[in-house]
Amino acid sequence: MRGTHRFAAVFGLLGALLLLAYFVAPFLLAWPLAGGTPAQLTAYALSHETAFYAGAWLQTTGTLLCVVFFAALVRRACLESSLAGMLVLIGSACLLATVVIESALMVAVPIAASNGDAATVSTTFTLVNGVFARVFPLAPSSATYIALGLALLSSDVIDRWFGYAALGIGLAFEVAGAAAIFIGAFAIVLAVLGAGQAAWVISAAVALWRGANVAIPVSTRTLLSKVGES
Repeated sequence: MRGTHRFAAVFGLLGALLLLAYFVAPFLLAWPLAGGTPAQLTAYALSHETAFYAGAWLQTTGTLLCVVFFAALVRRACLESSLAGMLVLIGSACLLATVVIESALMVAVPIAASNGDAATVSTTFTLVNGVFARVFPLAPSSATYIALGLALLSSDVIDRWFGYAALGIGLAFEVAGAAAIFIGAFAIVLAVLGAGQAAWVISAAVALWRGANVAIPVSTRTLLSKVGES
């Protein structure tokens, strides 16, 4: 069990680093955040084809590793059957599904550009760049982190401040996501929150690694199991 939690901590650390690379890359590649004409987007996709494929891989793989880490936290807390634990798993599944769909659209951009299909390039790029950026915080990200915060506050797996921080991130995602629908500038706030959640995962992964040698007391484990069954 100790080795399993350490593997989970490594997964969380690697996943967060991959997501950080994904969030930082657009600023280094002059990503057209404000959009552009079909011709401009096609030219950009043809000249940055590898970036689209790499971005899809970074986001999908990073999210998958983080989801495994979230599941491991719930498992170590013995809260799989609790409402908070189940919401973490459901939210994580929704988060991963949303990422896979977005990554598929991201891969479609350079493929459509290579085929000279400017209309598909424009449509898929708009979905990736604008729609999904506002979908993530409205349910998948916010639900996952709020539920994770509640689960961590109900256990002694890692320090309780991680639970409060997760709650804060989840609520901030929900508020900023709703605001971004009406005010485009809040998209920048969502990008900052994306980096913030990666920093949270890195810190929590380090805490889980350090606590892998510390067993949860039997009395606490029994209590958590009863709470989960209720």
